[in-house]
Amino acid sequence: MTAPASWAGNLETAAGEHHIEWELDEEFQWGANCSPAAVEEPCIHQDERGVFYRGRLGLIEIEAEPPLAHLELVDVVIDLGHIEGLPQGMAGAWVEINLKPEKIRVYPYEI
Repeated sequence: MTAPASWAGNLETAAGEHHIEWELDEEFQWGANCSPAAVEEPCIHQDERGVFYRGRLGLIEIEAEPPLAHLELVDVVIDLGHIEGLPQGMAGAWVEINLKPEKIRVYPYEI
């Protein structure tokens, strides 16, 4: 799986393999850039409309607030924050999010 992203770490150390942290700089809204997935398998792909991430939706309930969402891919978890207009009962559902490549940043992550 590959997708374009902006490197937000030190440019001198950009070459080579890295553990990374994803940052998706987007406000997610159900029905606009977040929707049910037609296929139930993880995927990252790009076309002329943008970059698409497909995975299982994980939700963390917070008292008196909308749940915090994350997208679970194969060995990757991407925090989404709150998804405006998210229907009830979506935990574990397969969803697809889409955004422009310039909204994606990756940072080096030390394990």
